[in-house]
Amino acid sequence: MGKFNIRVYGLWIKNQKVLISHENIDGFKMTKFPGGGLEFGEGVVDCLKREFREELGVELVKLSLLHVSNRFIKSSFKNNEQVVAVHYLVKSNQEISNYNIVHPTGVGKLNSIQFVWSEINKELHDSLTFEMDKEALDSFNKWD
Repeated sequence: MGKFNIRVYGLWIKNQKVLISHENIDGFKMTKFPGGGLEFGEGVVDCLKREFREELGVELVKLSLLHVSNRFIKSSFKNNEQVVAVHYLVKSNQEISNYNIVHPTGVGKLNSIQFVWSEINKELHDSLTFEMDKEALDSFNKWD
């Protein structure tokens, strides 16, 4: 029997740029929006606030639902998991103090993360690793 993996991500837009996460988990490189997995007992908003606090050291002050995945997404990491992605537009009044972090994953690996502010354009769209992130960006910005 398959399982669901609920992921929650934030699009933090500031000065016409969006915060992007370049991650490397044991050689698997990905470009995505900041966020992570929902833990048992928390809601999606609490999850996103926790992820931004843990990874970026900032408190979110505003969240607005942007996109929920509406099709089947198979996990890139586990064959028996279906990913459900929830994307929010977010805002913080705080500044990021550390744009490069390394922390352990839930399965004992290391995740090296570099956060960067990126122009919102077609090149960014095409560079995103996961279709769910591209769909969320499409929901925010309709391309010509």
